[in-house]
Amino acid sequence: MRNLIIEKTLLMTLKKLICFTAFIGSVSFASVYAQSGITACNGKNYNVGDTLVVGKRAISGYLGMREIDDTGSLSSVYDEDLSGTKTVITSIPEYDKKLYEDMGLYGEQDTPQLVMAEGNGKRYCISLNFALTSGNIMSDYKVSSVEGYSELSPSILYVYALKLYKKTIDDSVVDKYASLCVPEEFAQSSSDPFALDELRKTYRDQLQQELSKADFSRVFRVKCLSGLKPYDMTKECFPLSGFSCIDVKTDQDNALSQLSYCLWEECAFHFTNASSFNYLPSEKSRAKGFYDMRRYANKSDSPVATLYVYVKIKNQPVKLPEKKIMMAEKGDRFDFYWTTLNKAYGDRSLDMEIIHVDGYYNIFPYLEGDVDYNYLGSLSK
Repeated sequence: MRNLIIEKTLLMTLKKLICFTAFIGSVSFASVYAQSGITACNGKNYNVGDTLVVGKRAISGYLGMREIDDTGSLSSVYDEDLSGTKTVITSIPEYDKKLYEDMGLYGEQDTPQLVMAEGNGKRYCISLNFALTSGNIMSDYKVSSVEGYSELSPSILYVYALKLYKKTIDDSVVDKYASLCVPEEFAQSSSDPFALDELRKTYRDQLQQELSKADFSRVFRVKCLSGLKPYDMTKECFPLSGFSCIDVKTDQDNALSQLSYCLWEECAFHFTNASSFNYLPSEKSRAKGFYDMRRYANKSDSPVATLYVYVKIKNQPVKLPEKKIMMAEKGDRFDFYWTTLNKAYGDRSLDMEIIHVDGYYNIFPYLEGDVDYNYLGSLSK
């Protein structure tokens, strides 16, 4: 009898212990989701009330975001470009199997993955880690700018080459300038002498104005790509693998390329102090977030940075080698002739000095438009 009482007592104690453990477990599980903050894959903490800036849209839309209608139903976001739209986190919902699966997240998650946000007069459910790694939400937002800068272009290079080498402004020079400014219009006018005459008048005047305003103290910006080498923990920087100008589509002359000159339409340019900008300083916390994001997205490719390179054109003529090279005739002919690199490009080559670089990890490196998210770091002269 006494043994039976002891067994019942032990059984009741065990049941209480199981219930208590289950209660503690449920509290612990609930506490994961019933919180006002969330740590994302980029290492940053996001809290209720924080602002999320919407990033780039993929071809298939914003896959990491869903719009919430008045009935609570979710719908895809792909009809409009919301880049730059600011949304505010309103809540971090508790785990709900259907909600998570509707957002493409299957199985119970160890930590919260979804946030509710409002902006643009609408409500959104955002899969935060996926949105960050796909560029739907910006991480480390920064607008790249240097006071008074202008975007570099082939026509600007041509104007500065004309001024630097004191070229005579004749019809052929005006035609070349017009073809750089309005290539399609010039092509259409070239077969009509009256239209061409009108075009020349317009662009002769414009060229004279640009020549008078050309100032070698001005700052210009070039958008480039560069491979990111593994982060240097000691120097706290990403070594870079050179500068590849995104907008340059001109076939590169091998002899020029070997001298690190880039041919852009009519003129060639060279960064004289590129070796001083062969690395990109980046705080360890930001660099770690970069690696964590790539790990979350299972990225195994070599990372590429988008660089905004700010330069000044040097007010000194370029002297290229006089070694003879073979050049192809312009046009549809397949004739070749011998010349020197200096004769071919010397009076249309410019040296530039880099004064500042901003670097970004661009998830879509070949899309047009500015990159202002996933900022990595900057370097100034």
